[in-house]
Amino acid sequence: MRKLKVIFKKFLLSLGMCTSLVLTPHYSFSSDSSVDTLIKVLVKKGILTEDEAKEIKKEVEAETKKQKEEVITATVEKIKKDISSFLPSPLRGLSVGTLTYIDYSNGYLPNRNPDKKGFSYFSLTRGYINIKKDITPWLSFRITPDIKAGNVDTNDLRLKYAYALFQFPNLGFLTDIISEFGLGHFPWLDFEETINPYRMQGYMPREFVGTFNSADRGFSIAGNLGGNLEESYVKKLTYHYPTWKNYIGKHGSWWLSYMNGVGYENAETNIGKAIEGRLTLRPFPYSTKGLLPLAGLQFSYFFISGTGGLKADNNYFRSSKYPRYDVHLGMLSYQHPWFVITLQYSQAYGNHKGTWVVTPWDNRNERKVLKNELWSVFADVVLPVFNEKLHLFARYDWIDPNSNVDRFCGDSACSTLIPKTDDTGKHYMIGLAYYLHENNILMLNFEWMNYDKYYRLGTTDQFHKMGVYDPSGKDHLKDTFRVQTVLQISF
Repeated sequence: MRKLKVIFKKFLLSLGMCTSLVLTPHYSFSSDSSVDTLIKVLVKKGILTEDEAKEIKKEVEAETKKQKEEVITATVEKIKKDISSFLPSPLRGLSVGTLTYIDYSNGYLPNRNPDKKGFSYFSLTRGYINIKKDITPWLSFRITPDIKAGNVDTNDLRLKYAYALFQFPNLGFLTDIISEFGLGHFPWLDFEETINPYRMQGYMPREFVGTFNSADRGFSIAGNLGGNLEESYVKKLTYHYPTWKNYIGKHGSWWLSYMNGVGYENAETNIGKAIEGRLTLRPFPYSTKGLLPLAGLQFSYFFISGTGGLKADNNYFRSSKYPRYDVHLGMLSYQHPWFVITLQYSQAYGNHKGTWVVTPWDNRNERKVLKNELWSVFADVVLPVFNEKLHLFARYDWIDPNSNVDRFCGDSACSTLIPKTDDTGKHYMIGLAYYLHENNILMLNFEWMNYDKYYRLGTTDQFHKMGVYDPSGKDHLKDTFRVQTVLQISF
């Protein structure tokens, strides 16, 4: 009986709220006086107690706010459609933006002479021109020229993305299904760069060592598992971390690709294609309350199975056939409204270019693909100063570029035997990031790398390539250090 009474009270109050909304001109939501009057009457008649009245009024105010937001959203969408109807057809659904990194680095390069004190330069390390066009509700297209990055003679343009994007209906538990066809994303880096938002600083761990890059030509299909996270929780996450609006599947997300495997910078040279995939599981999607909500906890697995892009019969650093290219990577990540932490371990046999091939010491007629191991930990925390726009971050990478082959060195610049030991690299960084507005960020970073004797680099005059391993490069490197300032512009 009491339950029916409460339901009846709420019905009366909701009826009064609806009446006030209808009678209020111009969709004004200033119906407080009408609601208050009805509450006073119900309390006076003994239908409601004071506590019940306060509780129901609170619920009504929340519902009114929700309705107001829905009306505003619908109005904004209507205005957009009205404006779009006046545009010429080629401009409807067209957007143009950029993602640009402006970098200044000052420090010590790994090949410096003993009397050389340091090196510094300004550079552009990314210059996307993002052009997107909605063609139908289920088909769109993106084309993105980018620049040749770093301390180079000229920042020549090259094509980074050019793909058709298809959107499909949900298939039960598989939701938000999309497909890219063309020069598009591959399954891992776009996901990782959503969780770790500081790609402006440099490469993510596996790309940092030279295993792969972020785009390739082929076909991909991807989506979420079980719909999206609770909207109010996503708003909390994205308040300090704008990139976290992506990959918000309630139970996780997935991505499968069938691609050339050599990356966007290299030509395909063989009939072998790479099968690539990622599966991310979110075990506690409903834990969105409390001090440490577990909805931000995710377990991710990523793999590549393919062949590298180069071979050469008479080269100590090439295979006589297209070499093995396999990657297995696992990552544990936890995203909190105030901080993020990730831990990952990965193994790779070979790389996308096919250049991680050496001659074993015990058989100079044979070629073996290097097994490469990597550990990485990353953390970022929001500092309670400067309107909560300042972040402190740190990262550590441990790299073993060769854990399986005692190798023969086939050039005159190194010793005859290079053991599979004494060749690790240790990469560190710590810095501050200030969020100017949304995803426009100013960063100050301190970065250094310590090399064991036989860690080898092919490029030693670029700070952002201080970890890109090359078995035919230079060893006996000096430790590298830089102070880096980066401005990220995004719109």
